[in-house]
Amino acid sequence: PSVGSFIQIIRDDSIPYRKVLENKAFYILFPILLLYVLFIYKSKKKRDREVAETNTLVNEKIRLNLEVEERNKELSEIKQSLNDAQEAITDLKTQHLSESREITSRFLAFLSKKLEFTPNERISLYMLISVDSNKDEQDFLHIFGRYSVNVNYNKTNRLRFPKDEGVIGRAFVNSDTNTSTIHLSGNDAEYLKETKALGINMEVARRFNMQSRSFYPYMITKNLGDRIGVLLCESTTVNEQFDLSEINRILDEHDSIVLE
Repeated sequence: PSVGSFIQIIRDDSIPYRKVLENKAFYILFPILLLYVLFIYKSKKKRDREVAETNTLVNEKIRLNLEVEERNKELSEIKQSLNDAQEAITDLKTQHLSESREITSRFLAFLSKKLEFTPNERISLYMLISVDSNKDEQDFLHIFGRYSVNVNYNKTNRLRFPKDEGVIGRAFVNSDTNTSTIHLSGNDAEYLKETKALGINMEVARRFNMQSRSFYPYMITKNLGDRIGVLLCESTTVNEQFDLSEINRILDEHDSIVLE
């Protein structure tokens, strides 16, 4: 019997199933049918497994993405908190400096009176300090206080100065301290040239509200002689002869107050 006759037997309900079993084609097709069913089953199981693995990977990716977003959010909040804290610290330092400048200026007024300074003189304190930890300010001197009987000379246009600029810069690099005065020319043209030699732009020097001609920089040190500041006595008088011994005596008496 042929395969076609076997199929005809299956379709013919009038034919007993015994004849189906007697048909040799049945024994050929039945294993093939079983293998096909097994193939379909395994394929479905494999497909279901792959779908499950894919879903697991997708879910894991979603979970990781959510975790990353959460961590980024936490890091952003921490960073913002650190920035807020840094700004608060800077504000406190700035507020403290403002209060310290006011207190220091009162102390400088006391020194000015003790030194019998006239409206031609001024006394200022410059210190090496750091206001913002995000910036390297170790190369700058910050003005910490200023006083003159002449209120026009009390104005402060800049709050910090390079420590290698101007008279205070020369004082910082000079090996001799607290022993001599510095004089600039009374001639305006020569004065501008001399200020330029000190590292000050001539246009800036022209705008100085106090164009001093005589200076005495008193170096402030601590520990093993580390220079931390300059107390600058200055005068608009040409060749003003400061009484250095008296200035040193008074400043040495109050040196601890300046260091505080």
